[in-house]
Amino acid sequence: YKNPRNLCSGSVRQLDPKVTKERRVQISLFSLVLAEEEGKAPDFHNQHEEEFRFLEKQGFSVVHRKMVNAENIQEAVEEFSKLMPKNDFPSDGLVLLYNDIAYGESLGRTAKFPRNAIAFKWQDEEETTKLLSVEWSPSRTGLINPVAIFTPVELEGTVVSRASLHNITYCEDLALGVGDEITVYKANMIIPQIGENKTKSGNLEIPKHCPACQGETKIVKDKETKMLYCTNPHCPAKRIKQFALFVSRDALNIEGLSEMTLEKWLGRGFIQEFPDLFSLEKYRDEIIGMEGFGLKSFEKIQENVEKAKTSNLGRLLYGLGIEGIGVSNGRMLAEAFSQDPYKLMDATKEEILQVKGIGQVLADSIAEYFQKEENRRIVLELLSILHLEKEEKEEKSGISGKHFVITGAVHHFPNRKALEEEIRKAGGQSSSSVSQNTDYLINNDSTSGSSKNKKAKELGVPIITEEEFLKLLEA
Repeated sequence: YKNPRNLCSGSVRQLDPKVTKERRVQISLFSLVLAEEEGKAPDFHNQHEEEFRFLEKQGFSVVHRKMVNAENIQEAVEEFSKLMPKNDFPSDGLVLLYNDIAYGESLGRTAKFPRNAIAFKWQDEEETTKLLSVEWSPSRTGLINPVAIFTPVELEGTVVSRASLHNITYCEDLALGVGDEITVYKANMIIPQIGENKTKSGNLEIPKHCPACQGETKIVKDKETKMLYCTNPHCPAKRIKQFALFVSRDALNIEGLSEMTLEKWLGRGFIQEFPDLFSLEKYRDEIIGMEGFGLKSFEKIQENVEKAKTSNLGRLLYGLGIEGIGVSNGRMLAEAFSQDPYKLMDATKEEILQVKGIGQVLADSIAEYFQKEENRRIVLELLSILHLEKEEKEEKSGISGKHFVITGAVHHFPNRKALEEEIRKAGGQSSSSVSQNTDYLINNDSTSGSSKNKKAKELGVPIITEEEFLKLLEA
């Protein structure tokens, strides 16, 4: 293992607990989430310091800490900055936390962070290297992403040789060219980034042909950002990504099919369209004979494919890869058209626009998709294979039929996805953006300056906390 992070991650993921034990992984706690003694929460006298002491009494190791005030905080930061390089584990910064629990909680949160804490980040480790080339990588939508390839350098304990360049505008702003002297760092000690271009040759050539299919490319400008797209609808790189989405967990959920496997099958001609995944039996002997496969793995994949035949319309719509359709609005469309795929396929743009949360651009995208004869043929073939069940909804009068948008951190659910699922089960709907169709914006920080908060206030959409949402749910 190259660094402590990789060693720790690899150790706790071991299937054999004996191996994990032998690695002597240690944990150092930085926060107490919940504690009970004989069914009651201990009295921490409203102090985080008391929480740390409680954890230490339970036998836990906790993070190194120091009580500070306005007068000595700068001195403490400098003290920690000298200590960090001597530690045998990496650290990317410090956190300043109010000791007074109640006061800290009263400050609320922004869309992303609690206001009772401030993070101090150390300066990123940076190395100078040479840009060797730029690799252009096509995606499912046809977007071709530029990736910098440079002379390998060691950063934060690992050797890096690649970094995303995001889009054409980013490359132009850096005035990049092959052979340039660039600086590289790891954002938050994890993600390699280009910091500076010292030579600024600006001679980077934008490819006129897709590297995967040699089809023509075009530059599309979205606001102030220029992006490169492949214009070939049958580009093999697109197909791999499209199949990967179709079999993903939130779509048909066919386990065991990696992009590498899909690429091999596409290359061999076993699959060309989505329905082909359900007729792999005719290639049984060839697949079993492929490197990395065998009878057991083939039978397991077939078992997973068989399971995937029972699905629902929302998952299918998401898996088809219709531009703009995500998990949430896929479900909304399914519900709006009574879980009837044929109704949706024959719907006009005007009818699709009637669905709460669907705007003009998305309605155009959906209608245009189903107007194409090739798409209709594939979907009809899938419908002859799949058994689409109606998703059960637990109707609750409090939010049934209501439309929600969620922003910021959540406290009563593991993540936003879990909250969206609760809304759906209760007969409500959720989407990613605030519009005139939104009934409520769920945000635990109503004073946040986030764009969703501003939009909600402009449109007069009520902003509610999770607690208020739960009360609506119970109504």
